[in-house]
Amino acid sequence: MVKEPTMARRFAILSSGFVLLVIVFTSLFTCAAALFAQYPSQSQVSKDGTTVLLEDYATLPLSSPTHGGATARPIDYKAQLGRVTSLRSEPTNAPQANSRFFVDDQSSTIYILDKASKKFTPYLNFADIFPKFVSDLGNTAGIVSFAFDPAYAKNGKFYTVHTEKPDMEGAANPTNAHLTTLDLQGYSATPVVNPPAGPAHLESVLVEWTDTNIRNSSFEGTAREILRTGYDRNHPMADLIFNPLAKPGDPDYGNLYISIGDGAAGETPGPSHALPQRLDTLVGKILRITPDINVRPKDTLSADGQYRIPSTGPDPNPFVSVSGARGEIYAYGFRNPHRLQWDVETKTLIADDIGVHYWEEIDIVTKGGNYGYAEREGNEQFFVNDAGKTGSLMSPPVPFPEKDLLQVQDISEPIAPIYPVAVYSHREGDSIGNGFVYRGKLMPQLRGKYIFNDMTTGRIFYADFAEMLAVRGRHNQQAQIHELQIAYKDPANAASQPAKRRMFDIVAETYARRGGMPPADHALPGNAGATTRAPNAAASEAKTDPEGVAYGGGRADIRMALGADGELYVLSKSDGMVRKFIGVVTPPPTSKKGSPSKETASR
Repeated sequence: MVKEPTMARRFAILSSGFVLLVIVFTSLFTCAAALFAQYPSQSQVSKDGTTVLLEDYATLPLSSPTHGGATARPIDYKAQLGRVTSLRSEPTNAPQANSRFFVDDQSSTIYILDKASKKFTPYLNFADIFPKFVSDLGNTAGIVSFAFDPAYAKNGKFYTVHTEKPDMEGAANPTNAHLTTLDLQGYSATPVVNPPAGPAHLESVLVEWTDTNIRNSSFEGTAREILRTGYDRNHPMADLIFNPLAKPGDPDYGNLYISIGDGAAGETPGPSHALPQRLDTLVGKILRITPDINVRPKDTLSADGQYRIPSTGPDPNPFVSVSGARGEIYAYGFRNPHRLQWDVETKTLIADDIGVHYWEEIDIVTKGGNYGYAEREGNEQFFVNDAGKTGSLMSPPVPFPEKDLLQVQDISEPIAPIYPVAVYSHREGDSIGNGFVYRGKLMPQLRGKYIFNDMTTGRIFYADFAEMLAVRGRHNQQAQIHELQIAYKDPANAASQPAKRRMFDIVAETYARRGGMPPADHALPGNAGATTRAPNAAASEAKTDPEGVAYGGGRADIRMALGADGELYVLSKSDGMVRKFIGVVTPPPTSKKGSPSKETASR
């Protein structure tokens, strides 16, 4: 009898604490809803003082966009000087994994980068091999991405995606005239898979390569085409990734995840607008296929006979039994999910999806998930027939539907879309790059943070990944984003100390130092809505960052890369540089009592 009042009081205390916790989280989500429910009138991403130290790591050889069969030309110093888009570590059990990276220059070449000497050695030149290869058509054409097979240390296999222009002169099949160690016996172009609506002017080509000697710096082996997809003008087949958690014998072992953009279909009025939501086409999707047809021989063989579709066992693809649907589809409703990452610690697949005019988003990918595009962008409805506006910008504004459901062809019941775990508007930038959950050693204060970037402005952000996981998929409830500040030492001044700099300015100065000659009224080549003054005289004000400082025009064009040691690199196409984060100058803020903030408590 004596214990009952004590237990009651304890329960009352716990109950009041629980209510307080509910109120705190409700308040946080209410704030998030207010922040992201409609397009903002000003910047929403602030600097919280967190500052990281960045240093130059390696300088790419100068290059220029080109195409198959082109004669050698002088470097175009008015263009980007080294279009680095990916830096990959070999699997850790590969014999040279500790001493080198593989780096792709979108213009034509995959290099091997020696970690000690920082020397780049050409490994594969796509313009020499593929007669219809193109990298001189826009920002996305060329070598798009590559990935190592999980058994690379034993089989020497890796995979690449590149762009071809089918109506260009030249043979459909590759040539080894410039690379005699490439054995092309048995190589044949696969039939192109075009979308059911809209034009297809370009083709993305997925190729499997087998290097018979991975101990040296030259390619010696074979190539096999696996898949060829057509698209209109932009947003091609993009990233490639294997599940690092899957081991031999697991149902997901050997499965290749492939992100495919919508070819700009979703923002185009007419029949093609619906393609990202349609299950009978590959555009605007994330696919999952098995390149090695011998791994699970009972699975469905693809129409071209070059891969299998996971269709048996405990983990089949979600739409293999849906009449009319492409069995390769793993998730759908994307615009341009150009980069994928796995976070091993939380067993999470992440996609960075570039938006149209208003919202950039980070998605946690689930099997069978519908991510809303081209009916949703960020948290809003998207109306393609009115200049691509979102609901809050329509005149008058269109209220969000009470029942948030989408009708999908070939599925009888309406589907609730899955929303991003973090978003930022075009008040911050206009093209999300990519990011990683940091788990390295050089910046321990940032462990557990998702560190990512905007490509055109060069701004680098972070969000707490535990918060991203907590809000996953909920409408109007996204994790808070902060901007990282960069401390950088001027390599041209040995006596200088690291100083806070904008990434855009760092790239612009290096571009000029390497001989770059941007257009008039530009600091860098290219154009971007967030950085470049409009050509229309009536709207010719300079584009500025959230603090009112003008960018000066052009594209920094940066991306992130993760080494096998868990450390982060910054790749910039305009100046052709690889840089590395080497430490934290100022950690994320703490509370008044000195305890870690929510952003640091999860590490």
